[in-house]
Amino acid sequence: MGGVSAICVSSGEKNVDGLLTKLKQASSKLGVFAQAFDGDAVVSERQLLLAYHLAEKAFASGENVAKKMETEVLLRAAAIPRISEAIARVGVKKPSSFVLLTDASGEKLAKLLAAIGAKEKKLVFGGEKAARLYGVSPQKGYSVEELLFERMAMLAVER
Repeated sequence: MGGVSAICVSSGEKNVDGLLTKLKQASSKLGVFAQAFDGDAVVSERQLLLAYHLAEKAFASGENVAKKMETEVLLRAAAIPRISEAIARVGVKKPSSFVLLTDASGEKLAKLLAAIGAKEKKLVFGGEKAARLYGVSPQKGYSVEELLFERMAMLAVER
């Protein structure tokens, strides 16, 4: 199995619940990992890749909070240990445009996107705007991304 990657997609789906239901069904049928995020709440693709890596480690060591990998990745990306708050912080808000983190590629990715009525578009993240959600601001010698990574790592240590 290849690694995960983030893609920005647009969907014709009108509501978030409908999108997430279709995404869950399609990813299960295809045997792939897929989680949707609010692009405005994501600082960078590396944030999502780190969240995935931390979630894998949590499951491997039995320190996971969530029962499913998709939810654990959401928790790790949000850098908070409560599922409802993580969903509110980084969960997809607009089904018309969101970031999809998935290990699907090639034909499986095409089938996944078709199943949720989505198409790939230019990848855009929230950057500095997203950083405010996490309470991090630029500090001399550190990028917002680095400060967020520290928060995410600290969450793992605090457990």
